[in-house]
Amino acid sequence: MHAFDREALTVAMALVPAMYARNKLFALHREPEVQRAKAKAAMIRGVVRQLAGAHGEATGLSVVRQGEVLVLRFRVPQVRFERRVELTEIEHALLVYLAARAGVRGLTESHEDRAHIDAALKRLGADIAPTLVAELRARQSERPSSW
Repeated sequence: MHAFDREALTVAMALVPAMYARNKLFALHREPEVQRAKAKAAMIRGVVRQLAGAHGEATGLSVVRQGEVLVLRFRVPQVRFERRVELTEIEHALLVYLAARAGVRGLTESHEDRAHIDAALKRLGADIAPTLVAELRARQSERPSSW
């Protein structure tokens, strides 16, 4: 078992969902921290889709700090839907970054947001590279020589 930087994995999996494909890196996806990062990345991408209007126009968008977390709230009146999401600083930065790319109004990306994302991605390389190399080598040794 390896300790992973869940924030860095969340950022990578939200930005490039297929980067760590489960069918190619199965052992990696058995790690609890990887599973949590994948779930958080999927949640963030889902919120961005909702804010971008996948089910109708999002209204009442607000972000309020409550202690250590940022609480994002919004409504989608067309489907009688309200959402409240608690986010860390990096998760909020990631959501704002992706929302800006999706054309969502009401969330403004800052240089600080980008710096959080860049720092997380830099941490990821040293954190996950040895595990990926080991898994890829194991898969190669399992292949018949005719491949």
